[in-house]
Amino acid sequence: MDPSPSDVQLGATAARTVSGPRRQPADSFVLHAPLELVARFGLLPWAPEADRPAARRRLATVATLFAAAGPAVDPAGESSGERPAGADRFDTAAAAAAHLTAAIDAGDLDGTDAAAVALGRLARADELPGLLAAAVLPRLAAAGHAPIFLHLLPRVAPRGELPVALLRPLARELARHPDWRLSWFEADPADAEGDDGPPDLGEAIVGLPHLGIDGSTFIRPTMAQVERTGVAPRHLGRAVRTGPFAAGARAVTRLAARSMLVEPDEHAPYGWSHALTMPLAVLGLAGRGADPRTALAVAATFLAGFRTSLGTVDLGAPYAPERPAGDLAWALEHEPAAAAAAVWHADPADHAALAATLAGQASRRHDAHLVKYTLAALDAAASDPEAAALHLAAAARLLAYWVEHPDPLD
Repeated sequence: MDPSPSDVQLGATAARTVSGPRRQPADSFVLHAPLELVARFGLLPWAPEADRPAARRRLATVATLFAAAGPAVDPAGESSGERPAGADRFDTAAAAAAHLTAAIDAGDLDGTDAAAVALGRLARADELPGLLAAAVLPRLAAAGHAPIFLHLLPRVAPRGELPVALLRPLARELARHPDWRLSWFEADPADAEGDDGPPDLGEAIVGLPHLGIDGSTFIRPTMAQVERTGVAPRHLGRAVRTGPFAAGARAVTRLAARSMLVEPDEHAPYGWSHALTMPLAVLGLAGRGADPRTALAVAATFLAGFRTSLGTVDLGAPYAPERPAGDLAWALEHEPAAAAAAVWHADPADHAALAATLAGQASRRHDAHLVKYTLAALDAAASDPEAAALHLAAAARLLAYWVEHPDPLD
């Protein structure tokens, strides 16, 4: 589905504002704003006509709130932040990307921004994964969200509908903490100790131990715990190294969706939503600048981090909800907890209409995680048709959460 000309104009206008990093370290809204904008833009073509005005207003509001989030960065000392010093010294996208990676590693915020501006001038969206995926994938700064941007921008704006410069705010956050990264999969397999996990990645994830929350549910401590304790290499290493990539990728995304469906409400909006959006993006970069085995390791680690800290339900049990008394529309209005079951039991011939309903309902609402998750679920359903009902039901489950817990801005 292609966006309309008016959608492109709206998205490009909003993106020009959201491309300017703020001076202060990003809070949750500022961090998510580029991703939210891209995801909302990606859902617009799906949304039914009745939902489009509200969806378009929501997209524009992202830029309005971002502009009010504080002064923009300008390393030269001005306030506009549109043209940092050094942004014109690169002649090729490859040179700008190399400098960007070096600046991030050095924690050089201004150098990172200059290189990101140059990339915005020199690179196409479809070139970004090849230029940056390998360097970005293991990083946990920016809440581990940079791969989502690299995956989504070429996906929703392949012809330059949105500017590559949207990378700037995320790149700057990566440079704030260059040492935050995953590394267990970089060790020589010959040196691996205690690698007694099963060869099947799905079985390995289902059998993960429960570690509990390590002080915070934020991304970095959640993922650092599963690496620091040795759970990742012991339980995932064998399957990641030797198992079929496609089967492993399906296992990760399907178990992420099942987590949304069977776990209690408490962590649905910010835990189980990330459990799909983060691994799906990483897997989408495999072979597009990222080594497939590295992508599989990172994706599995992300899901393992959430499962070991937040998971309470055995994922080995099948998802088999009872058929509700009505369809999705009825469930959302009368019994939101049954929304996922309504989608699960729907005729596959109705999946396209259900996807449009989910996209429209999500696009009308305020929460960025709901928008990101809905687009990820639609993409997962399209790439894994055998599990389409699972992914669409999971999207309905998260939508039902926000129906029961509406944001004041909704």
